[in-house]
Amino acid sequence: MQYSPYVRPVLLNGVRSVVVNEELRQIEPLAYHFVVNFAKDNDLQIVHACLLPDAEAPKSP
Repeated sequence: MQYSPYVRPVLLNGVRSVVVNEELRQIEPLAYHFVVNFAKDNDLQIVHACLLPDAEAPKSP
């Protein structure tokens, strides 16, 4: 099975979820709004999140 690099199914803490990369909004706004509206229309929980740098990654000077 092949997935978009911008929309991926995942299992988060035992909950089936879909992660949507924010870049999709810039690349294909209609697809982004379709996914968001689908979630809203079906009373699905929407969580806005971001990735934080790895705490153990070396910091640049």
